[in-house]
Amino acid sequence: MTRFFAAILGFCALCLVAAGARAEEYIAAFDQQIVLSRDGTMTVTETIDANGEGRDIKRGIFRDFPLTMVDAKGRKQTVDFDLRSVERDGNKEDDHTESISGGIRIYIGNKDVILPPGMHRYRLTYTTGRQIRYFADHDELYWNVTGNGWLFPINAVSASLTLPEGAKVLDTIYFTGPLGATGKDATAKASGNHVDVSTTRPLGAGEGLTFAVSLPKGVIDPPSAAQNAAWALRDSMAYVFGLGGFAAVFLYYLWSWVKVGRDPSAGVMVPRWDAPDGISPALVNYIDNKGFSGGGWTAFSATAINLAVRGYVVLEDLTGSVSIRRTEKPVTEKLETGEKRLLDTVPSPGATLKIDKANGARIKTVGETFRAAIEKEHRGEYYRANIGYIVLGAALSLAAIAGVVFLGGLSDTAMAMLVGGVVVAVVIGWISLSLISGTRKMNSLVARIFLIIVAAVLMFFGAGILLAIAAGAYVELGDPHEYLPVYGVGGIALLNILYFFIMGAPTPLGRRMMDGIDGLRQYLTLAEKDRMNMAGAPAMS
Repeated sequence: MTRFFAAILGFCALCLVAAGARAEEYIAAFDQQIVLSRDGTMTVTETIDANGEGRDIKRGIFRDFPLTMVDAKGRKQTVDFDLRSVERDGNKEDDHTESISGGIRIYIGNKDVILPPGMHRYRLTYTTGRQIRYFADHDELYWNVTGNGWLFPINAVSASLTLPEGAKVLDTIYFTGPLGATGKDATAKASGNHVDVSTTRPLGAGEGLTFAVSLPKGVIDPPSAAQNAAWALRDSMAYVFGLGGFAAVFLYYLWSWVKVGRDPSAGVMVPRWDAPDGISPALVNYIDNKGFSGGGWTAFSATAINLAVRGYVVLEDLTGSVSIRRTEKPVTEKLETGEKRLLDTVPSPGATLKIDKANGARIKTVGETFRAAIEKEHRGEYYRANIGYIVLGAALSLAAIAGVVFLGGLSDTAMAMLVGGVVVAVVIGWISLSLISGTRKMNSLVARIFLIIVAAVLMFFGAGILLAIAAGAYVELGDPHEYLPVYGVGGIALLNILYFFIMGAPTPLGRRMMDGIDGLRQYLTLAEKDRMNMAGAPAMS
């Protein structure tokens, strides 16, 4: 009885093992037929027998192909690749590709079709070029047959290389195992212009077969000078758009700033007791701040006070909800645009504009109308933001960055560092320069100092983060073809932020007005300050 139960248990175990074996997903055979032409172009037919069980192999498989290689001088270069056809079980199969770090991924299968379990034969045909290494005394084809990204074991790998007619092989070496391994679990045989390489053991997931064939000089035609130049340009696209783009953007902004963004030289400042050319207090605020400070309410308040001084309105309840009441005095003089708009809100004698929370909606509309009227009349008269030049610089910058992203062939790691650097540069730079720019519109010295300190702290930490990203790019990427373009794009972002804040400039008239306003400020600060604090001082004019 014991023997009977032992036999039953053994049979069940064998069934489980067999079932497990049947359910395994693997590649039974991986074969390549390679034809190398004299111009260095390779035509590859790849046959993959894969057993799928509805897990990783559910709708099909994918094949990763590297698009870069290292040449005889140790430089990374981009190779040519053209997928010609894809089949499954002898029939044309759907496929699509996507870019991956350093290469391309070929998806084979239809997203709407679930494959029946079992063995399926996939056949890919593609051409690739620029795979030859040109040494001083020989040429070499260094070829990774399988790649090292397979999720499944591969039972057997074979590759057959056909060289140009009359070619002679100098040497053949091969490696098996994970990427970078130097295992020798393979055999190689050269006969005439044919080389056959095959594995001697199954390969595990992530393992592959690589071989290198040395050829006499002259078997493969070397590329022409024009071809080398075209390849060099393609390899340097990240350089061209990253560093070249940085240089172009810098030179453009420098030229633009010298042409239209540099402030006119300040004139001689003479202390004066009145505003230049008799301009209104609101316009003084608008010119002095290159726009309105305090959202325009400072200018609005100054206009109301000026109208009250001239007798057109009366300001009531100054300690509570301020009211602006129109007087009987008719308008017999020319008023500034802002003054007209404010008087329009109290059009007749006795009309009142009460400034309180309950009347908030109307006050908001009055303020917007007041600001819009002044900006419409004086836009570009005293100060030019030169937005057109900034927009053109931003477009040039976006073109350079797009070239790096879409044509530079950067790795995923480089792209992540590029995006991170740009985000940090834009956020920290924008906030810091906005704070520094905002100090011009602050009346309080303490508030100005506080904003400058906050901006300095932000810039310090931002610089630290950018330096960390730059150092990380240098260490992690290692290849100047990748980290230098990242630096270039970061520099482009910083240039745009900087020039956005410095491209605006006063017009000659605006500069003259600013000189006069500075003279008024100095007079009020130095000559009137102590006198106005004296007992019995006369009312301000």
